[in-house]
Amino acid sequence: MQRGFTLIELVMIITLLAILAAVAIPRFSSYGATKQRNATMKIASDIRYAQNRATTTQQRSRVRFVDATNYEVYFCATYTQATCTCASGWSFATDPYTRGNFQVNLNTDYSGVTIASTVSLLEFDSLGRPYNGGVSCTVSAGATVTVTYSGEADIPIGIQQQTGMVSY
Repeated sequence: MQRGFTLIELVMIITLLAILAAVAIPRFSSYGATKQRNATMKIASDIRYAQNRATTTQQRSRVRFVDATNYEVYFCATYTQATCTCASGWSFATDPYTRGNFQVNLNTDYSGVTIASTVSLLEFDSLGRPYNGGVSCTVSAGATVTVTYSGEADIPIGIQQQTGMVSY
């Protein structure tokens, strides 16, 4: 007696595999959304890092949005409030992950993700209040950083006026 599959059994197996593939493929297509969410969490975390660094060291910190895929974190050792200037010059903060200069290129880990900010410089004073760097040294201002990935809804990161609370 020969053993094997009948044509009907093969058609049933192929049909089941097609149904499973139709259910599984949409789960894999959410990779872009996951990449965008992870990039959003990193950017928000880095902004909070700059704010926390300013409050713990009592030195002004700033996040500079260089372009759509790059940003940097700096600090000022000697800030003169009366003239709104950094007497010591702005220095790179140390990236806690790499221990190098705090420069982030989103293309490294989050290719395809871009950012747009309502300010090019976001400074935090020793109380953690946000300022639009170089624009005003007396008026605290909020900001929004928008994280974009092709085919996904934009995710805004809000930095609240006066408190500096970062949310997304």
